[in-house]
Amino acid sequence: MLEIKSDAPLGKVTTFKIGGNSRAAALVGSVDELKEACAFADGAGLAFRVLGGGSNVLVGDDGFDGLIIWYRDRTFEIDASTGIIRVGGGAITAQVAGAAARAGLTGFEWAAGVPGTIGGAIYGNAGASGGEMKEVVVSVDVFERGETRTYSAAECGFAYRHSAFKNASGIITAATLRLQHATQSADPQKKVMEVLRYRMETQPKGFASTGCIFKNFEPDETAIESLRGVGVPEMFLVARRVPAGWLIEHAGLKGLRRGAARVSEVHGNFIINEGGATAGDIIELIELVRGGVEKKFGVRLTEEITILQ
Repeated sequence: MLEIKSDAPLGKVTTFKIGGNSRAAALVGSVDELKEACAFADGAGLAFRVLGGGSNVLVGDDGFDGLIIWYRDRTFEIDASTGIIRVGGGAITAQVAGAAARAGLTGFEWAAGVPGTIGGAIYGNAGASGGEMKEVVVSVDVFERGETRTYSAAECGFAYRHSAFKNASGIITAATLRLQHATQSADPQKKVMEVLRYRMETQPKGFASTGCIFKNFEPDETAIESLRGVGVPEMFLVARRVPAGWLIEHAGLKGLRRGAARVSEVHGNFIINEGGATAGDIIELIELVRGGVEKKFGVRLTEEITILQ
C-alpha cells in the first residue's frame, strides 16, 4: 500500500534548501504506485507535481497546496555492445553518465556534473558543456491518463531547455538513450573528470543553489545588431547564444543581494542561499537581475528554473 504523507517539508529536499510544505507527498517507485498516487490526488481533489532530485526548482514560502510525487525508479541497464541504456525516470543523471563512461560509451560525459534525475533532465532538455539530452534520447515512456505511452525523440518537442512535457500533465517514468562507442584515442572517463573539474572551477561551492537561474539569450537578427553595439562578444552573436552569466556580470550585478540571497561572484547566473534565504528573497533578486540586464543590454532574461508555489 502506497504511503501518503501529509504536510511534507519541501525545503529539505530541494538543492536551494528553501520553501514551505506540500499538502501531501508520496514516494513512488513503480508505475503501479504512480497509479495509486494519481488516484489519491484525483479522489482528494488535489493538483499534483513531480519532483526529481529537487534541483532546478524554487519552492514558494507557502509551499504547494497539493500532492508532491517523488518518482524513485533509479534503475538503469547499459548494453555496452549496442550503446543502448534503458533507464528509470528517477535515476540520478550523474550516476548514469559515470557508468556509461566506465562502459566505454561516449556522448553523455557532459552530464556527469548535472544534478537531478533523468526524468527532470528530459523534462527540461538539460545540457552542459555543449551537450543536451535531445542528442541522446531515443524514446521516453510517459504515464498519462492512467496509461503509459512511449514518445519517440521527434515527438518530445525538444528545444533549448524545453520539451513538450513542460506543456503536458504526463509523468516521465523511463527512457531509452543511445550513446556511441568511444574510439581508441578517446577516454570517456577522462572526459568525465574534465567536466567535473571545469564545474568545480567555474561554479560556486559551499552554498545551496539551484543551478543556473536564467536561460542563455538567443538573439534574433535585430537583437544581434543591438547587442553588437553595446559590446557583446562576436563569438556569442555568431553562435546566437549569449550566456546569461556574461550579461549579468557585465551589467554589474554580481554580489547583488536581498536578505540572505546573493548573486554569486563566481558565476553570475547562480543565486546562492547564504543561509535562511526565503523564496521571496530569491524572487525579488531574480526580478532585480532581470531588470538590470534589460536596462544595460535591452535583453529580457527568462528563467530556466521552475517556481513551484
